[in-house]
Amino acid sequence: MVFRHRLSSRALAIYFLIGIALIGIVTYIYSNYLIQRIRTETETTSRLFAEFARGPSIDEERLLELFYEMVIKRIDFPVILTDADGTPYSSKNVEEKDLYRAAEKLDRVQKPIPMVIRHGADSTLLGHVHWGLSPFTKSLQILPFVETVFLIAFLFLGFWGYLIYRKSIEEKIWNSLAKETAHQLATPLSSLIGWLETIKGNIESETYEGIHEDAMRMREVLEKFSRIGLPPRLVEKDPTDTIKGSVNYIRRRAHAQIRFIEEYRSLPAVRFDDVLLGWAIENILKNGLDAIGAQAGEISIRTYDINGAIIEITDTGRGIKSGGSIFKPGYTTKKYGWGLGLVLTKRIIEEYHKGKLSLRETGSKGTSFEIYIPGVQK
Repeated sequence: MVFRHRLSSRALAIYFLIGIALIGIVTYIYSNYLIQRIRTETETTSRLFAEFARGPSIDEERLLELFYEMVIKRIDFPVILTDADGTPYSSKNVEEKDLYRAAEKLDRVQKPIPMVIRHGADSTLLGHVHWGLSPFTKSLQILPFVETVFLIAFLFLGFWGYLIYRKSIEEKIWNSLAKETAHQLATPLSSLIGWLETIKGNIESETYEGIHEDAMRMREVLEKFSRIGLPPRLVEKDPTDTIKGSVNYIRRRAHAQIRFIEEYRSLPAVRFDDVLLGWAIENILKNGLDAIGAQAGEISIRTYDINGAIIEITDTGRGIKSGGSIFKPGYTTKKYGWGLGLVLTKRIIEEYHKGKLSLRETGSKGTSFEIYIPGVQK
């Protein structure tokens, strides 16, 4: 079947190589930036310590000047100074004009630092330092979160690409197998039809018509397989005639104890491929016949309109053991089944017709499938 997204192994490898390279480059650049910031702060602290360690050789005025140049002027975080009564008298890196409100905001995040002068056992509160985090420190706080999100997104996209790649490989295998099957059977089928024309009139008319009908049906099947992987030939009309045609074809090949119950209601015009939709319906009907087996049973076909065409097909067979696996390739309850019928049917309905194939219920009393094909938007 056609898969709209194609992804080669080379494209997947390029994605991972580029992604790893980008992660490495960004990590290297940002790590160097952090190292430079830390180196600068360390150098500043070391210089201040060196000046302080000089002891008596440095006067108080020089020490205050040095502290102002190396510490105060380098402050890049918001800070507000308040007196003992809580009145702001100085600030730095604060954008708000209302310093009272700004101090309250800072206090909700960081606890203010009291300025206290001690006199022996006594102490005097001069005020408080209300402070916040610098942009650099904030970036360090969110860095682990950003890195985690980026890594998860990178791995998710990579895994998604891997799934697309696997699906594209599966599609290629399906398409190649179907086309090769059609190619290998086309020649002997053409020969069979030629032989039929040769013996026409020499065998009973009823026998000839039956063989000829099956040969034409085989030709239709080959056409279906040859069209796998190609765009569908969609027409816009009521699909009831196609549904009836598929039911009549299966009815003629069912044993006498199978009863077909048909209830057709008016359906809206939908866009569908006549051959492929008929094939999908036949697959479900054949599964119903296989589930019933040689016993007496019923297969009911009901159609109605709910914002599109709804086709319900129900049988009274033995049911399906694993409802969650029936749409996966290889799942089958038949001794010689390939487990491809429902997989193809689901792809025909959902990928070609943008509809939905659902297993409504299954059990000892039978199985019911529902096909939905959306109506044409006016």
